[in-house]
Amino acid sequence: MTERAGAGTARDSGRTAKAPLRPLSRNRAYNLLWSSNVLSQLGSQATLFAYPLLVLAMTGSVFQASLVEFAVAASRMAAGLPAGALTDRMPRKRVLLVSEMARALALGALAVAIAAGWAPLALILAVAVVEGVATALFSVADQALLPQVVPRSQLSSAVARNTARYHVATIVGPGLGGVLYNVARVLPFGAQAVTSLAAFGTLLFLRTPEERERSAPDDAQGLWRSTVTGLRWLCANRLLRVTVGLTMGFNAVFSGLLLVAIGLAQQDGAGSQVGAIGALTGAGGVLGALAAPRLRLRLSTYSAVTLLTWGATVLVPLLAVLPAGYVHGAVLGCVVFLAPTASAIITTHQMLITPDEMRGRLAGAIGVSLGAASALGPVAGGALLEFSGPTVTVLAATAVLALLALRATVSGAIRAHSDGGAGGAQGE
Repeated sequence: MTERAGAGTARDSGRTAKAPLRPLSRNRAYNLLWSSNVLSQLGSQATLFAYPLLVLAMTGSVFQASLVEFAVAASRMAAGLPAGALTDRMPRKRVLLVSEMARALALGALAVAIAAGWAPLALILAVAVVEGVATALFSVADQALLPQVVPRSQLSSAVARNTARYHVATIVGPGLGGVLYNVARVLPFGAQAVTSLAAFGTLLFLRTPEERERSAPDDAQGLWRSTVTGLRWLCANRLLRVTVGLTMGFNAVFSGLLLVAIGLAQQDGAGSQVGAIGALTGAGGVLGALAAPRLRLRLSTYSAVTLLTWGATVLVPLLAVLPAGYVHGAVLGCVVFLAPTASAIITTHQMLITPDEMRGRLAGAIGVSLGAASALGPVAGGALLEFSGPTVTVLAATAVLALLALRATVSGAIRAHSDGGAGGAQGE
């Protein structure tokens, strides 16, 4: 009797130890988090396209229209670091809920004002700032919460799926915003308010591991010192410094090249193909994100980063000799194809080596650096194209990419991580 009971216990223990891991498609918490972010990003991309159209229609000023896009980008960057520190001090689900409700209220107020025929520039700018801050909060909390709802072995796949989500939003969102705006000015902003409410409702069903208050609100350290602590920790980690620097440089060059491709299409009389450039580029990102779960098992960190940077260095010069329009979009789509794989590998490692109480600040710091790169890249690309011509612009971008590729190639930190982490990646 005792032997049978013992055997049964052993069999039960064996079943428990070898219980299959649920796929991400059946992970309720991850799917709720993913779905809420899809709704949030689609709405953000749609309104980002509709803001300048609204201001142009109401004021006729291109400069004032650019101010709105700047307000969104600048407020998101300014809020990034404090958002990271705040996310590490509060339950992250609460941060997600507050950010979506704030966005819904702000966009709803703007929609009402547009419908009433009274939407001054000051109101539009204020709503844009609220949206930028809310986006920063949501993005940081989403990234910090991901390792809590996804098992360690599935984290890289989850990051790859999140990358695909972003690329899909950048393809569908602007077009959706344009279509809605053409029907009625109020629709993109009203739709964003509705999608934010839908995201809020989705998040209400999200169950997360019990989170303690990481710091009391009146903590003597303060929000600013907490932010500085996170930056110091990031700077003290050699691998994080190198990978964040490489990612920032690549994003700056790529965002600048996207603007250059659009500018060249306009100059060469292929303005009707501008939308296709964005679609082809985004399609390359989506295909790369779909391939990332398999590619990450075959590539080490070192291989993924060097292939991405050297591949871009070889492909980008084609922009100087091939016709503008569709072909440039296809080239940029090829350039970005490996980016989701490299991003999944790097981001997964960043999440795994970062203590939970620091993940918000890490996400905030990375978000600010990438936001700065995305803002500076187009400015540099546009200035070079206007004052130096397309050939010099493309060669300058190629030179920067070659420097990034060399930095990745000689990086002992990336090579050491690959030597020590390749097996772990394969094991996942």
